[in-house]
Order: sequence, then structure tokens, then C-alpha cells
Amino acid sequence: MAREMKAREFTKPGIARARRFLAEVRSNPRGPPRPPEDLLHGPKYTRPFQRGKLAVEVRERPFASRREIGEYLAPRLEPFRTWIADRTSFWSWLGIFHFADTARIVDREARLSPLDETFVIDRGDRQNHRGIHRHYLRAAWQLYDVHGEKAAFLLEQPPPARGFIADQILQSQRIFNSAGIVPLILGLYTSGNRPKRGFQRRPGGLRHLLRVLDQLERTHDVNGMSPEALTRILPPEFAPWVNGAAAERVAIPLYIIPQPSSAGDPSAPDPKLERWERIARQSGRGTMRHHGFRAMVRVDAATGTLEGQITTPDGRPTGSVSAAGAAGFVEVVRHHVDDHLARGQT
Repeated sequence: MAREMKAREFTKPGIARARRFLAEVRSNPRGPPRPPEDLLHGPKYTRPFQRGKLAVEVRERPFASRREIGEYLAPRLEPFRTWIADRTSFWSWLGIFHFADTARIVDREARLSPLDETFVIDRGDRQNHRGIHRHYLRAAWQLYDVHGEKAAFLLEQPPPARGFIADQILQSQRIFNSAGIVPLILGLYTSGNRPKRGFQRRPGGLRHLLRVLDQLERTHDVNGMSPEALTRILPPEFAPWVNGAAAERVAIPLYIIPQPSSAGDPSAPDPKLERWERIARQSGRGTMRHHGFRAMVRVDAATGTLEGQITTPDGRPTGSVSAAGAAGFVEVVRHHVDDHLARGQT
């Protein structure tokens, strides 16, 4: 059974001494990975935990993932969860107490971030305090506590792991506290334990999503919407990312535009196209293909118009098109693509 001890908090001198300890490790990364005992328990640097009894574990092995941290902290902190969230004196002490359990060690050498706030949060240092979201233990506990399995992509990563997706979620309280935006981001831009290729800068990527959400906030309660509802109001350029965005996945209907034929009546109804339009209007979106070009179609809820962004076979946008119905939209797409090819553009 793991050995436990009573939790403590840092005093102001304790915060300063903890930051000096981190500087000492950076200057001598092959030195002892554990902080000195007087820093963890001495009366000059620490005081008892201020809200009652809280036991912490002296671990026999490091934390393998943020999930392990969450599973360890969640039941212990549940009685204090509201009070503890911004208790920097506690999180700083806990960060140093579990320093050897969270620090990145490579070939017995500590590879620390240059930012102290990954372990110690100093209210007296504005720059350091603004980085409170980077604290390894606090970030893992909040992800586990607030989002649970919806944040599995981030929970399965090692405590020091960062990246653009993690930074965007953790550094913005507006995004982090949204029950819909976090699973939307992870559903759109991650697959298994890896980000999707081109998720930052490609059309419909994460940077684009953040700008669009700011715009949608003027007309929608985006912070209170589910990921499914958010998916339905995204512009057409997000359609390539949408599979996997919602908990209940909606199939995007696909219609391949047939080549013109000299036989038959070109004005005759196309049953496949009629079915495509019916499904597209039900789901609010669809896809058309012609000569390898793709039109990501969105149904305007107010007017019923089909609107779409056409991209080349290699994913470059060539322009936007719209029409009242599917048959008209086919003709617009066909004309746009054929004209594009006739001009010799690729």
C-alpha cells in the first residue's frame, strides 16, 4: 500500500524557494530530482493545508498520463473542489511535492520547461500567474474533473505534453468551460492519440474555427451549445473535418455529378439527386463531386438555399456557389468546374 502524508501549502518564502529549486535543477539537470525536505515540510516554507484533512501519496513511480493524475486527485479533492481551484499556495506545494512524478526525465536528466508555472504559481509575478493553466497537476485535474472522457485525447498524454490544441483549450476559460466547444475541437481535429494532419492552417482548421466561433458568438450562444448543435451551424469549409465532430455522427450525403449524355432527356428528374437533396436538407449539409472537384454544401436555414465552397482535387478553394435547389446547384457546380478547367487552371 502506498505511503501517505498530510498535504501542506507554501508560504510566500516557500514560493520563492521553490522557484530557486527549479532554477537549480535547470542549471544541474543531472542532480537529485527530488526537492529538499525542508522545502516540502519546513515551517519557514510551508504551513498545514488550510481546509481540513487532505492526504497525498508518496508515489513509487511517476504519473504516466494526465488521466492517472486525474484519477489520483479527483476523489481526494472532491470535498474542496470549489475552494481549491485557484489556491495557488496549495497547487505550488503539490507541484513540487510531485516534482519527480511529473518532470520529464530523459536519460536521468531533467528536461524542464523554462516556465516555472508548470510547477509553481506565484501570485506576486503577473507573468507567472497568467500561466496558471500550464500547471501540470492542476491542468490534468481540471480536464478530468470538468470534461472526463470527452477530453480523452488530452488525458492520455504525459503530464508535460503540450501542443497547439492543448494550449487553445487550457489557456482560454471561455473555451475550457464550454461543454460543447472542447469536444467539438477534439472531435474535429484529433484521431486516436494524434492530431489530424494540417489541423492548424488548412481551410476549416482550428485557427479558422476559433475565428468563426468568435463571429458566431454574436448571434448564437456558442458556449452553451452542444457539439452536435455547433457542428450544424459551421460553414461548409468545415465539412471535411466534420466526421467525428459530433457524438452522434451524421452522414454527409455525397452526390457524384454524372457526365452529360446525348441520350435521354437532360431535364428528366434524377431520383438519386432528389434523394441526395432530401438527406442534405435533413442533415443541413452535403457534398458534390465533379471531375474530382468537391463542393462542400451547406443549407441556409433561413432561405433554404444551397451554398457551397468548391475545392480542387488537391484541396485548394476555387470559389463559392449557390442555388435554390439541388438541380440548379448541379448546373452551377458543373459550369464553375468546367470553366475552371477550360481556362487551364489546376
